[in-house]
Amino acid sequence: MPRPEKDIPATAPMEVAELARELRALRRSSGLTYKDLAGKSHYSAAALSTAASGKTVPKWELVESFVRGCGFTGDLTTWTRLYQNAQARAKAEEAAANVKIQAPESKAAENDKKPEERGEPHQPRILAPRRKTVPEPETVRPAQPDGLLALVQRFMDAHVQLDAQLPDDPQRVSSLTVDHVHTALALCTTPEDVLAVMRELVANKGLTIGDLERRSRSIYPISGATFAHVLNGDELPTTEWLNIFLRACGVDQERTLIWHYTVTRIKIAHLRHRKTPPPLVATPGEPENTTKYKERMLAMWLGVASTITAVIITTLQLLGNLT
Repeated sequence: MPRPEKDIPATAPMEVAELARELRALRRSSGLTYKDLAGKSHYSAAALSTAASGKTVPKWELVESFVRGCGFTGDLTTWTRLYQNAQARAKAEEAAANVKIQAPESKAAENDKKPEERGEPHQPRILAPRRKTVPEPETVRPAQPDGLLALVQRFMDAHVQLDAQLPDDPQRVSSLTVDHVHTALALCTTPEDVLAVMRELVANKGLTIGDLERRSRSIYPISGATFAHVLNGDELPTTEWLNIFLRACGVDQERTLIWHYTVTRIKIAHLRHRKTPPPLVATPGEPENTTKYKERMLAMWLGVASTITAVIITTLQLLGNLT
Protein backbone atom coordinates (compact mmCIF):
# COMPACT_ATOMS: atom_id res chain seq x y z
CA MET A 1 0.00 0.00 0.00
CA PRO A 2 1.55 3.38 -0.98
CA ARG A 3 2.38 5.85 1.73
CA PRO A 4 -0.02 8.78 2.16
CA GLU A 5 1.00 11.97 0.42
CA LYS A 6 2.44 14.73 2.60
CA ASP A 7 0.37 17.84 3.10
CA ILE A 8 1.12 20.93 1.05
CA PRO A 9 3.18 23.35 3.20
CA ALA A 10 1.07 26.00 4.92
CA THR A 11 3.68 28.59 3.92
CA ALA A 12 3.28 27.87 0.20
CA PRO A 13 1.94 30.86 -1.80
CA MET A 14 -1.71 30.55 -2.80
CA GLU A 15 -1.05 30.09 -6.54
CA VAL A 16 1.71 27.50 -5.99
CA ALA A 17 -0.49 25.54 -3.58
CA GLU A 18 -3.37 25.79 -6.05
CA LEU A 19 -1.33 24.17 -8.85
CA ALA A 20 -0.21 21.39 -6.51
CA ARG A 21 -3.79 20.70 -5.32
CA GLU A 22 -5.10 20.48 -8.89
CA LEU A 23 -2.32 18.08 -9.90
CA ARG A 24 -3.02 15.89 -6.88
CA ALA A 25 -6.76 15.89 -7.54
CA LEU A 26 -6.21 14.89 -11.19
CA ARG A 27 -3.90 12.02 -10.23
CA ARG A 28 -6.33 10.70 -7.60
CA SER A 29 -9.25 10.84 -10.03
CA SER A 30 -7.21 8.86 -12.57
CA GLY A 31 -6.52 6.12 -10.00
CA LEU A 32 -2.81 6.12 -10.80
CA THR A 33 0.09 6.00 -8.38
CA TYR A 34 3.20 8.05 -9.01
CA LYS A 35 4.94 4.86 -10.12
CA ASP A 36 2.15 4.18 -12.63
CA LEU A 37 2.27 7.77 -13.81
CA ALA A 38 6.03 7.56 -14.30
CA GLY A 39 5.46 4.72 -16.76
CA LYS A 40 3.11 6.92 -18.80
CA SER A 41 5.38 9.98 -18.85
CA HIS A 42 9.06 10.77 -19.38
CA TYR A 43 9.71 11.65 -15.72
CA SER A 44 10.50 9.65 -12.61
CA ALA A 45 8.05 9.08 -9.78
CA ALA A 46 10.16 11.31 -7.52
CA ALA A 47 10.04 14.20 -10.01
CA LEU A 48 6.27 13.85 -10.43
CA SER A 49 5.76 13.73 -6.66
CA THR A 50 7.89 16.86 -6.21
CA ALA A 51 5.86 18.65 -8.89
CA ALA A 52 2.70 18.14 -6.82
CA SER A 53 4.34 18.87 -3.46
CA GLY A 54 3.68 22.62 -3.44
CA LYS A 55 7.28 23.34 -2.43
CA THR A 56 8.44 24.47 -5.88
CA VAL A 57 7.00 25.29 -9.29
CA PRO A 58 7.96 22.59 -11.82
CA LYS A 59 8.76 23.21 -15.48
CA TRP A 60 5.82 23.46 -17.85
CA GLU A 61 6.98 20.38 -19.75
CA LEU A 62 6.70 18.35 -16.55
CA VAL A 63 3.24 19.74 -15.78
CA GLU A 64 2.03 18.95 -19.30
CA SER A 65 3.43 15.41 -19.14
CA PHE A 66 1.83 14.96 -15.69
CA VAL A 67 -1.59 16.04 -16.95
CA ARG A 68 -1.47 14.02 -20.17
CA GLY A 69 -0.16 10.99 -18.30
CA CYS A 70 -3.27 11.06 -16.11
CA GLY A 71 -5.37 10.66 -19.23
CA PHE A 72 -6.46 14.27 -19.68
CA THR A 73 -7.06 14.94 -23.39
CA GLY A 74 -8.86 18.29 -23.22
CA ASP A 75 -7.69 21.86 -23.71
CA LEU A 76 -4.76 22.91 -21.52
CA THR A 77 -5.81 26.58 -21.18
CA THR A 78 -6.80 26.21 -17.53
CA TRP A 79 -3.60 24.33 -16.71
CA THR A 80 -1.54 26.97 -18.52
CA ARG A 81 -3.18 29.69 -16.45
CA LEU A 82 -2.61 27.80 -13.22
CA TYR A 83 1.06 27.29 -14.13
CA GLN A 84 1.60 30.93 -15.15
CA ASN A 85 -0.02 32.22 -11.94
CA ALA A 86 2.14 29.90 -9.82
CA GLN A 87 5.31 30.80 -11.69
CA ALA A 88 4.64 34.56 -11.44
CA ARG A 89 3.94 34.32 -7.72
CA ALA A 90 7.05 32.21 -7.08
CA LYS A 91 9.24 34.72 -8.95
CA ALA A 92 7.69 37.60 -6.99
CA GLU A 93 8.36 35.80 -3.69
CA GLU A 94 11.95 35.07 -4.75
CA ALA A 95 12.54 38.69 -5.77
CA ALA A 96 11.18 39.97 -2.46
CA ALA A 97 13.40 37.52 -0.54
CA ASN A 98 16.46 38.59 -2.53
CA VAL A 99 15.82 42.24 -1.71
CA LYS A 100 15.67 41.44 2.01
CA ILE A 101 18.82 39.29 1.85
CA GLN A 102 20.97 41.52 -0.34
CA ALA A 103 20.57 44.68 1.76
CA PRO A 104 22.39 43.35 4.88
CA GLU A 105 25.05 41.66 2.73
CA SER A 106 25.85 44.85 0.85
CA LYS A 107 26.05 46.75 4.11
CA ALA A 108 28.37 44.13 5.60
CA ALA A 109 30.57 44.23 2.50
CA GLU A 110 30.78 48.01 2.78
CA ASN A 111 31.76 47.75 6.44
CA ASP A 112 34.53 45.25 5.58
CA LYS A 113 36.29 47.79 3.40
CA LYS A 114 39.17 49.79 4.78
CA PRO A 115 38.60 53.50 5.51
CA GLU A 116 40.78 54.46 2.53
CA GLU A 117 38.66 52.29 0.19
CA ARG A 118 35.44 53.89 1.47
CA GLY A 119 36.89 57.34 0.87
CA GLU A 120 37.03 58.11 4.59
CA PRO A 121 40.06 59.54 6.42
CA HIS A 122 41.85 57.12 8.71
CA GLN A 123 40.91 57.63 12.35
CA PRO A 124 42.77 56.14 15.31
CA ARG A 125 40.80 53.40 17.02
CA ILE A 126 39.48 54.23 20.47
CA LEU A 127 38.88 51.30 22.76
CA ALA A 128 35.48 51.47 24.42
CA PRO A 129 35.03 50.29 27.99
CA ARG A 130 34.08 46.65 28.29
CA ARG A 131 30.39 46.09 28.89
CA LYS A 132 28.83 43.33 30.91
CA THR A 133 27.31 40.66 28.73
CA VAL A 134 23.58 40.14 29.16
CA PRO A 135 22.53 36.49 29.04
CA GLU A 136 20.16 35.56 26.27
CA PRO A 137 16.62 34.58 27.33
CA GLU A 138 15.97 30.86 27.46
CA THR A 139 12.72 31.09 25.53
CA VAL A 140 11.63 33.19 22.59
CA ARG A 141 8.28 34.91 22.76
CA PRO A 142 6.01 33.40 20.10
CA ALA A 143 4.97 35.65 17.25
CA GLN A 144 1.41 36.89 16.99
CA PRO A 145 -0.84 35.20 14.41
CA ASP A 146 -0.96 36.91 11.03
CA GLY A 147 -4.67 36.80 10.21
CA LEU A 148 -7.68 38.25 11.99
CA LEU A 149 -9.42 34.87 12.06
CA ALA A 150 -6.38 33.28 13.70
CA LEU A 151 -6.23 36.13 16.21
CA VAL A 152 -9.92 35.73 17.08
CA GLN A 153 -9.48 31.95 17.38
CA ARG A 154 -6.58 32.40 19.77
CA PHE A 155 -8.52 34.87 21.89
CA MET A 156 -11.57 32.59 21.99
CA ASP A 157 -9.44 29.62 23.07
CA ALA A 158 -7.94 31.66 25.91
CA HIS A 159 -11.42 32.82 26.90
CA VAL A 160 -12.78 29.26 27.02
CA GLN A 161 -9.80 28.08 29.10
CA LEU A 162 -10.33 30.92 31.58
CA ASP A 163 -14.03 30.12 31.84
CA ALA A 164 -13.16 26.49 32.61
CA GLN A 165 -10.81 27.58 35.39
CA LEU A 166 -13.25 30.09 36.92
CA PRO A 167 -16.74 28.73 36.21
CA ASP A 168 -18.38 30.36 39.24
CA ASP A 169 -16.66 33.74 39.13
CA PRO A 170 -19.47 36.38 39.06
CA GLN A 171 -17.05 38.91 37.54
CA ARG A 172 -16.65 36.79 34.39
CA VAL A 173 -19.04 37.54 31.53
CA SER A 174 -19.32 34.90 28.81
CA SER A 175 -20.92 36.95 26.05
CA LEU A 176 -18.45 36.42 23.19
CA THR A 177 -19.87 35.38 19.86
CA VAL A 178 -18.98 31.93 18.58
CA ASP A 179 -18.95 33.17 15.01
CA HIS A 180 -15.29 33.97 14.49
CA VAL A 181 -15.85 35.31 10.98
CA HIS A 182 -18.34 37.90 12.24
CA THR A 183 -15.94 38.94 14.97
CA ALA A 184 -13.05 39.22 12.52
CA LEU A 185 -15.14 41.31 10.12
CA ALA A 186 -16.10 43.64 12.95
CA LEU A 187 -12.38 44.26 13.53
CA CYS A 188 -11.71 45.14 9.87
CA THR A 189 -10.81 48.78 9.23
CA THR A 190 -9.12 48.66 5.80
CA PRO A 191 -9.69 46.89 2.47
CA GLU A 192 -6.57 44.80 3.19
CA ASP A 193 -8.23 43.48 6.37
CA VAL A 194 -11.35 42.35 4.48
CA LEU A 195 -9.34 40.71 1.70
CA ALA A 196 -7.24 38.88 4.31
CA VAL A 197 -10.41 37.47 5.92
CA MET A 198 -11.66 36.46 2.45
CA ARG A 199 -8.44 34.54 1.81
CA GLU A 200 -8.66 32.90 5.24
CA LEU A 201 -12.28 31.93 4.51
CA VAL A 202 -11.17 30.15 1.32
CA ALA A 203 -8.40 28.35 3.21
CA ASN A 204 -10.65 27.33 6.13
CA LYS A 205 -13.27 25.97 3.72
CA GLY A 206 -10.57 23.86 2.06
CA LEU A 207 -11.35 25.41 -1.34
CA THR A 208 -9.08 26.14 -4.26
CA ILE A 209 -9.21 28.81 -6.95
CA GLY A 210 -10.39 26.10 -9.32
CA ASP A 211 -13.24 25.24 -6.93
CA LEU A 212 -14.34 28.89 -6.84
CA GLU A 213 -14.28 29.06 -10.65
CA ARG A 214 -16.38 25.90 -11.01
CA ARG A 215 -18.89 26.92 -8.33
CA SER A 216 -19.41 30.37 -9.81
CA ARG A 217 -20.53 28.99 -13.19
CA SER A 218 -24.08 28.37 -11.94
CA ILE A 219 -24.31 31.99 -10.71
CA TYR A 220 -22.09 34.09 -12.98
CA PRO A 221 -18.95 32.64 -14.58
CA ILE A 222 -15.77 34.18 -13.12
CA SER A 223 -12.37 32.84 -14.10
CA GLY A 224 -9.87 31.53 -11.58
CA ALA A 225 -7.40 34.21 -12.66
CA THR A 226 -9.95 36.90 -11.71
CA PHE A 227 -10.56 35.29 -8.32
CA ALA A 228 -6.80 35.24 -7.69
CA HIS A 229 -6.43 38.84 -8.94
CA VAL A 230 -9.10 40.20 -6.57
CA LEU A 231 -8.08 38.11 -3.54
CA ASN A 232 -4.41 39.08 -3.94
CA GLY A 233 -5.18 42.73 -4.74
CA ASP A 234 -5.76 45.74 -2.51
CA GLU A 235 -9.22 46.95 -3.60
CA LEU A 236 -12.62 45.87 -2.30
CA PRO A 237 -14.85 43.99 -4.76
CA THR A 238 -18.24 45.19 -5.93
CA THR A 239 -21.43 44.05 -4.21
CA GLU A 240 -22.26 41.63 -7.04
CA TRP A 241 -18.76 40.11 -7.10
CA LEU A 242 -18.73 39.71 -3.30
CA ASN A 243 -22.13 38.01 -3.39
CA ILE A 244 -20.91 35.53 -6.05
CA PHE A 245 -17.73 34.88 -4.04
CA LEU A 246 -19.65 34.18 -0.81
CA ARG A 247 -22.09 31.86 -2.56
CA ALA A 248 -19.17 30.04 -4.19
CA CYS A 249 -17.65 29.62 -0.71
CA GLY A 250 -20.92 28.10 0.55
CA VAL A 251 -21.78 30.94 2.95
CA ASP A 252 -25.46 30.91 3.94
CA GLN A 253 -27.53 33.81 2.64
CA GLU A 254 -28.41 35.07 6.11
CA ARG A 255 -24.71 35.19 7.03
CA THR A 256 -23.74 37.41 4.09
CA LEU A 257 -25.24 40.53 5.69
CA ILE A 258 -22.22 41.19 7.93
CA TRP A 259 -19.93 40.88 4.90
CA HIS A 260 -21.87 43.48 2.89
CA TYR A 261 -22.18 45.71 5.93
CA THR A 262 -18.41 45.60 6.55
CA VAL A 263 -17.51 46.30 2.92
CA THR A 264 -20.04 49.16 2.77
CA ARG A 265 -18.74 50.65 6.01
CA ILE A 266 -15.14 50.68 4.75
CA LYS A 267 -16.16 52.02 1.32
CA ILE A 268 -18.10 54.90 2.91
CA ALA A 269 -15.18 55.72 5.19
CA HIS A 270 -12.86 55.68 2.17
CA LEU A 271 -15.15 57.95 0.13
CA ARG A 272 -15.41 60.44 2.98
CA HIS A 273 -11.65 60.93 2.97
CA ARG A 274 -11.21 61.07 -0.81
CA LYS A 275 -10.31 64.43 -2.33
CA THR A 276 -11.23 63.36 -5.88
CA PRO A 277 -14.27 61.35 -7.00
CA PRO A 278 -13.59 57.64 -7.62
CA PRO A 279 -13.27 56.53 -11.27
CA LEU A 280 -16.08 54.48 -12.74
CA VAL A 281 -14.09 51.29 -13.35
CA ALA A 282 -15.72 47.88 -13.42
CA THR A 283 -14.39 45.00 -11.35
CA PRO A 284 -11.98 42.81 -13.46
CA GLY A 285 -13.73 39.86 -15.04
CA GLU A 286 -17.13 41.58 -15.40
CA PRO A 287 -18.68 42.88 -18.67
CA GLU A 288 -17.52 46.38 -19.61
CA ASN A 289 -20.72 47.48 -21.36
CA THR A 290 -21.46 51.02 -20.16
CA THR A 291 -25.23 50.63 -19.88
CA LYS A 292 -25.00 47.36 -17.97
CA TYR A 293 -22.30 48.81 -15.75
CA LYS A 294 -24.50 51.77 -14.82
CA GLU A 295 -27.33 49.36 -14.06
CA ARG A 296 -25.02 47.36 -11.81
CA MET A 297 -23.87 50.54 -10.05
CA LEU A 298 -27.49 51.51 -9.40
CA ALA A 299 -28.28 48.02 -8.14
CA MET A 300 -25.18 48.12 -5.93
CA TRP A 301 -26.22 51.35 -4.22
CA LEU A 302 -29.76 50.06 -3.82
CA GLY A 303 -28.25 46.97 -2.23
CA VAL A 304 -26.13 49.16 0.04
CA ALA A 305 -29.21 51.11 1.11
CA SER A 306 -31.20 47.94 1.79
CA THR A 307 -28.25 46.45 3.70
CA ILE A 308 -27.92 49.49 5.96
CA THR A 309 -31.70 49.49 6.50
CA ALA A 310 -31.65 45.81 7.44
CA VAL A 311 -28.78 46.41 9.88
CA ILE A 312 -30.66 49.28 11.53
CA ILE A 313 -33.86 47.21 11.84
CA THR A 314 -31.93 44.25 13.28
CA THR A 315 -30.18 46.51 15.78
CA LEU A 316 -33.46 48.09 16.89
CA GLN A 317 -35.01 44.64 17.33
CA LEU A 318 -32.06 43.50 19.45
CA LEU A 319 -32.28 46.63 21.57
CA GLY A 320 -36.02 46.05 21.96
CA ASN A 321 -35.43 42.48 23.13
CA LEU A 322 -32.81 43.64 25.62
CA THR A 323 -35.16 46.22 27.11
